[in-house]
Order: sequence, then C-alpha cells, then structure tokens
Amino acid sequence: MSKKKAKTKRKSELKIIFFIILIAAMLFIVSTYAWFSTQRNVSITNLSGTVQVAEGLEISLDALNWSNGIVLGKEEGQLDLEEDAYTGHNNLVPTEMLPASTLGLKTSDTMTGLSMLRGQLNNTKELKNIAVLDEANKSMTSGTVGFELKYPGYFAFDIFLKNSSKSNTIADILQLNYDSSLEIIEGGDASTGLQNTARVAFVKYGGTEASPGVWNGVAGVNDGQTQVLDKTGAINDNQAGVYVTDVAIWEPNANDHVEYIVTNNNKITWASGDATKYATKTLADGSKGFDLTTQMPTYGLTEASVGKEIKDIYDWSGTNSTTLKKQVVLQTTKTDASDYTIKEGVRNLLSAHPDPEEGWGSEEFTIAPNSVCRLKVYLWLEGQDVDCINYASHGVGIKVNIGLVKGSTEGTHEPAAEE
Repeated sequence: MSKKKAKTKRKSELKIIFFIILIAAMLFIVSTYAWFSTQRNVSITNLSGTVQVAEGLEISLDALNWSNGIVLGKEEGQLDLEEDAYTGHNNLVPTEMLPASTLGLKTSDTMTGLSMLRGQLNNTKELKNIAVLDEANKSMTSGTVGFELKYPGYFAFDIFLKNSSKSNTIADILQLNYDSSLEIIEGGDASTGLQNTARVAFVKYGGTEASPGVWNGVAGVNDGQTQVLDKTGAINDNQAGVYVTDVAIWEPNANDHVEYIVTNNNKITWASGDATKYATKTLADGSKGFDLTTQMPTYGLTEASVGKEIKDIYDWSGTNSTTLKKQVVLQTTKTDASDYTIKEGVRNLLSAHPDPEEGWGSEEFTIAPNSVCRLKVYLWLEGQDVDCINYASHGVGIKVNIGLVKGSTEGTHEPAAEE
C-alpha cells in the first residue's frame, strides 16, 4: 500500500472514530435527562435573600430577635442559618445540592419533618434504590452511592412568626407577597432551565385548635425565647410533643421551560385528564406534549416508592399510581424574563393536604392567631420536575426572597393593608 493510500485510510478511520464518538456524545446528551445531580455535577452551595413579613407579623430566626424581615447570607449584617440560629437548632445547609422529591404529605401524627426521597437513575428514566433522606447527615464525606442517597442535599431552616390578630379564634391564611421570587445566581444560566426546578415548602408545627381560642403547639406573643422554643417544640423538633400539622409547597417560575427541555424531554405519558389540560403542543411525531410556557403538574415520589424501582418516572397515566402522585403546590409565574417576582400578585398558600371531597388545592394554609408559631422552610431541587436534567446542573447559589403576608386581596401588587 502506498504512503498516500495509507494516509488517506488513516484519515478515513479517524473520521469514522470521530463520527462514532460524536454520535455517542449526542445520544448521551439527549438521553440523560432526569435527576441530574445523581451524576454529582451540581455545585449550588449558597443561599442568600430575604424573608420579610408585613403588618401584623414579626419574624425571627432565633425566637429572640424580632423584626419585619431577615436577610440571609454570610456577609456582614446578614444572618447565617447555622451561626445565627438558636442553640440546639436543626437547620440544614448542604455542602452540595442534590435533587430530592416530596409530596409534603403528613403521613403520621408524630411527623417531625418532611419525608424527602431520592433514587438512583438508571437507563435515563428508571429510578431505583429509592430511600428516605437522613437529615442527620449534615456533611458529605463520601461519594459512595449509598451515602449519597441518604444525604439531604437541601436547605431547611426554622423561622418563628409572631402573629398579632384581632381575633383569638379565627386562624389567618398565610400568603405569599407579590415580590416573592427565586432565582439561581452567579453562573446559573437561565437557558438551561435550572431556575424552574426549585421548590420551597413551609412546614407548620403545632397550631391546632384544641378548643375555641386555645391553640396547641404555639407560644404567646409575649413569651421569651426559652418559652417559645419549648412550646413550639423547636429543640430536637418534638421536645414538647409538637409535630408537623400542615405543609404548603410553592413552585416558583412554574410556566417556564427552555427550548432544550421542550425539544428533548417531552417524554410524559399523560393521564387522560392531564393530556387535554397540559399537552397543548403538537410534537414532530404527531403526539401531544408541553410547550415553552405550559404550567403543568409534577408527579412526586410517594413513601410507598421506598425500596421500589420505577421503570418510567414520566409515566403519569396511572400505571405508577402507588409510587408517583401529583404534588399539591402553589404554582406562580415570574413577571418577565429578568424579573422573578410573582406575576399573579399576592397568592394564598395552599395546604398539601386537600379536602378529600373538594380535591386538589382546596385547603388554605393557616397560622394560629395571637400566637408565635414555628415554620421550617425547605428549599430543594425537585428531581421529578421535567426541568431537572443534567444539562441544567450548574450554578453556585440560590437567591430567594419570601414575602409573608396575611389579610391581603389575592392578585394585588400593593402592600398589605394594616390591621
């Protein structure tokens, strides 16, 4: 064989090898699309922002220092979730954020926190080794799969709300203010869709009415720190026999999907009712799916999924009815491409436990009047969200601004009226 022919042959072989590698890379990019950070390539470790309250409410991170807002972060004048919380707190600040899933359901009368679950992704949409996460694992010291499955990988921190009300017997509906927002910062590329995977939950402890005007699991508005911590069960979660009584979940940026997600992650097998409501886009193969602005549900993992294997996490037709259920969440949309505040204005928070007769989203989330209650705020990346893909897995911080109000008219964009 001549040198020229040999050289030509080598070039052809190299082209073929390059083509094969290119095709393999393309297939990997297109086919790997769920529970992205089981691949250990996400770096969100910082939480900053504010939690503000309106007239009639005061807030505290330690049940001692009260104000109309707290500023989260590690800079001077900001509050650190670990250093500035009360002694004996159970706040979680992850060294690495990993996806998780929850329905926010109260599964027992002695529940001390959300049941957060994670599985190991296999073959792009099979989820196996599903386990309940362990909030005692506050630092990741091992990269093994077993440890990773148990590591929380989400933020969770207590806040205390002092609620001054005219009535002693009527609970107040807790609302999200119009200027609430959530965005990924410093390296979070909006074109990847990471902005749309986050969830925020408000977990209420106590606050049940034992008799007219008598509320269990709350403190008085004039109680000191020791009394508040004791009465709300803040130390070790259930010090005073106070447990979770209700949960509300907020899904910000709910109607926003990037082009990559729409093109490559339209994998849902819809239930008949959902198909007519959410599958509004005609896809290239003639089937129906979601588009760039479809505000659709998420089917989160149930506790019955623990130890199970789900063959298709996007089969929402009812085949997986015991392991996947629709999240009951307050979905909000952002004002515009650069403004993440709530376009719809003030919104009532919804209980994750709907009225059995009224159905999805039928119960409002309330706090006890003339009392101090404890809420634990959870912030996580929802693995079952269609936007939670490897392509979206980067960013170094989350900025969340939470405005809590009561007594406002839904849909308003004005400050809450004074009581």
